[in-house]
Amino acid sequence: MDSSSIVCMADAVIARGAAETPRLDTLSYYNDSEPNWNERPYFTKVEEKRGRAGCHVDVSAEGKQKFEPENDRFAVTLGSGGRSSEQFVACMTSQGNRVVLSGIGGDEVMGGVPTPAPELEDLLSRGHFRMLAHQLKVWALNKRKPWFHLLFEAVRGFVPAALVGVPKYKRPAPWLNMGFVKRNRRALQGYESRLKLFGPLPTFQENVSTLEVLQRQVACSALPTEPAHEKRYPYLDRGLLEFMYAVPREQLVRPGQRRSLMRRALVGIVPDELLNRKRKAYVARAPLVAISAEWTYFTEMTQRMVSSSLGIVEAKKFLEALQKARLGQEVSAVTIMRTLGIESWLQGLRNYKLLSAAASQESGGAAVRHTRWKTQLN
Repeated sequence: MDSSSIVCMADAVIARGAAETPRLDTLSYYNDSEPNWNERPYFTKVEEKRGRAGCHVDVSAEGKQKFEPENDRFAVTLGSGGRSSEQFVACMTSQGNRVVLSGIGGDEVMGGVPTPAPELEDLLSRGHFRMLAHQLKVWALNKRKPWFHLLFEAVRGFVPAALVGVPKYKRPAPWLNMGFVKRNRRALQGYESRLKLFGPLPTFQENVSTLEVLQRQVACSALPTEPAHEKRYPYLDRGLLEFMYAVPREQLVRPGQRRSLMRRALVGIVPDELLNRKRKAYVARAPLVAISAEWTYFTEMTQRMVSSSLGIVEAKKFLEALQKARLGQEVSAVTIMRTLGIESWLQGLRNYKLLSAAASQESGGAAVRHTRWKTQLN
């Protein structure tokens, strides 16, 4: 819905003559073999409304995912040495496009996360207990959860994590070295701090914290090449952020309806099929299939992990997580893929002889006694 809304709004702005660009082209990814990524019906509706088709990229036809480092490309930072897909390059060059609009921030800014916690936190901080009781009842029925569970989720934001614990989804991956986790706990938990009961509304405090996370995410993205182009983020526009952060939370997310304000505002601009879509697309099966297909490579990789020699990852525990993924058991596929990305990057640095480490074995796992980073490029 994020990208589709950008396209439809851009068309409306261009039609009014309020834009400098003559047109907006679209690039849509799809994978009909992925049950949770059935995007074709939705971007087809957008194309029908626009009256012209865009470029289509069949992700399933791009071949197996590669995990080995690309030795012919130097990646000075994580993610900076990758190549764009051939279909993407062909689409960009054929149309002469120089700017790509990204939907990053749509969920975080427009109320895409269906949780009542921020609204309940606001009511708690302002002492609106009658409205708090009403909203707890409404949300409890919608979420099918006891009301006191929802209340606890709201209260815990004001309490130090040492007293109430860290939610499961915020805990570091179990295969990370404990010493590494201890040294980098704040970074691994997103530099979060507890909410202040007095001062700005809790929703505003959380919005600022989320914006900082998005800023770090964007800052970590390498400048795009092949072809060279700019990347813009409409949902991170300052004017839009100021407006959305001033809107009461109950206007953004309502029981059973994510992005409530956005959906109401875009009626007649975005096709109804997208506005009434119940859930967004996500890819859960493809990474697990890739792990199963490349199992021999992974078993060998865990025996010589650079991240393990540096005291970042416990190779044995990571192999156990890969085995769970291979068997279809519950495991965070996103966290696994990020770990593999870091390992691939470190292997690339080692292949370029830019990284060397003297590691020794201690009881309980590998510990790094000395790590030396080479700064010369010879």
